[in-house]
Amino acid sequence: MGLFDWLKPKRPTRGPTPEGLYGAMPRGSRWQSGPDPAGDPENFVPGPDACVFEIKEWRWDKHLWIEVESATADGPAGFGLVLGLSNGTQTDAVESWELDGRGAPVRTSREEWTIPLGHPTRELALVSHGERTTRLLRGLEHCFGFEPKTRPALPDKSAVMSVLLPLRGLIVPDQDRFTMRTKVVLEEQNGWPYAEFFLNINSVRRQLWVSEKSGEYRQAILFRFSDFAAEAG
Repeated sequence: MGLFDWLKPKRPTRGPTPEGLYGAMPRGSRWQSGPDPAGDPENFVPGPDACVFEIKEWRWDKHLWIEVESATADGPAGFGLVLGLSNGTQTDAVESWELDGRGAPVRTSREEWTIPLGHPTRELALVSHGERTTRLLRGLEHCFGFEPKTRPALPDKSAVMSVLLPLRGLIVPDQDRFTMRTKVVLEEQNGWPYAEFFLNINSVRRQLWVSEKSGEYRQAILFRFSDFAAEAG
């Protein structure tokens, strides 16, 4: 420790700053993955390959409830999201692990922080809206280059539980500001395959869009939202 290190403000480097900024970067560095969601929200917009939805309903109380929709030739397509929010006492953490000389995992560091009141925890439910979500599946099949299936989406109000990982953005509950790039993880369980994708939220522009993490997850994403997943569970 340097002589004056005790004077430096102590704050998490992986959690949010007191201003609600996630993904703080070293001084002088710039966000390289498209428009910076922590900057001007009018410039935080979907890329050409994103699947874009309009936010139709936005309710921020004990949970964050979001309803999204997009237009198709057969009618509206969409789904719902329910994000768990912190009561101001919940914590999150990041751990670093390495392998020792015998190949056994050893934890080298752990950084923990308190999730601010009204900020998202890692809990995310993706809610099917029956026919509207079935239209979304048909659109994704087309985008992914698959033959259209006749299998419908999960029944109306069925939910797929997932993990939400904030990557970069700014959240200010008092201003209804939630401009965030996140990663959604669908964990492998009960025969359901593992998958990941990016989820981007801009409450200022009333837009939500998803984009691929990797093409290898395409089949798994379609499976998890079809009623094949209900049978597998």
